[in-house]
This record gives sequence, structure tokens and C-alpha cells, in this order.
Amino acid sequence: MSSDRVREEKKVLRRAIRAKMRSEWTEEYRQTISERVCRQIETFLPFVRSHCVALYCALPDEVDLTAILEQYEGEKRLLIPRVEGDDINFYTYQPESLITSEGYKILEPTAATEEAVDPTEIELVLVPGVAFDLHGGRMGRGKGYYDRFFVRCPHALRVAVTSSLQIIEQIPLEPWDEPMHYIISDSQTYEVRD
Repeated sequence: MSSDRVREEKKVLRRAIRAKMRSEWTEEYRQTISERVCRQIETFLPFVRSHCVALYCALPDEVDLTAILEQYEGEKRLLIPRVEGDDINFYTYQPESLITSEGYKILEPTAATEEAVDPTEIELVLVPGVAFDLHGGRMGRGKGYYDRFFVRCPHALRVAVTSSLQIIEQIPLEPWDEPMHYIISDSQTYEVRD
């Protein structure tokens, strides 16, 4: 299948999932889902064993990981991303130094660029997305930030964080799409075996 066709399929799929999310993703639903996912993360053995974990500050249509950030801030080295041009880099989570970004309206670190954490130090990445499949396929927002980052961080365990609403049968993939190793949803944790 051609790249243009895959991109078009993804665009249609993104629209369909966003429409579904708009009708079902209330703030109350998000809070319930986020609590369930955070509980699953806390007992997920690779997370328990990891010392350096990359995660994110959620957009309104993503699972909120604030409970993980607050609970493990002193125990683990927690990192959050900042968009820098066509890439993302991760910085140590410091809640007092976050600002809302211009482009995505998301909380990002204000640390100096030279404070970006070397990707080889990251053991586990909790990854948001628009949709996932049980083969490890991930569809993000279409900019490729995480896929490009994973190339620089190939050893880290990639863990999708999602609601069961966002798990679909199959994501159309392009050659550069990097698969997830696990998927943690509000209902269960899946190990990708493809």
C-alpha cells in the first residue's frame, strides 16, 4: 500500500476516532479512565523496576498521568517532552517550571535546551496517542514526533497509555511507524507479541 494511501486512511481514522471521543469522552469519563490506567501503571512490573521514565502532560483528550507524576516525582527520574522544531526532547519533570506551549496548548518544561536528557538514559516511555491496535500499532496526531524520538531511543520499552475506546482492530502503518511493546488501557494491560 502506498504511503499516500496510508496517510489518507490515517486521516479518515483520526477523524472517526475524534468524533467518537467527542461523543463519549466527558471530563468525568476521562477522570475515571485516568484513575484506572494510573493504577495499572503502578503495578506494571517494568514501570516498578524502571528508574528513568518518560511520560507526558496530557491534552484534554488523553489519559491524564498527573497522579503518576505527583506520586513518583521523588522516587523516579520522571521526564516530560518539549516540542523543539520537528522533534521532541525530554526534560526532568519540575512542576514549578512548566508553562503552556504556544502551539499545542500543553504544559512543557522551561529548562534550557542543553538540559535535555540523553535518550539512552530512558528505560521506559509512557506514550499517548489517538488510537492503538493490539499488534503494537500506534496512531498519533500525525506529526511523527514520537516515532522520530524512538529512533534515538531504541532500547526503551514503549508503553501505550489509552482508554479502551481508542483500541481498534488495526492501524494502517507506514515503514517509519514504531510499534509499542505494551498497551495499558483502563481495562487491562496487553503485551504485544507480533
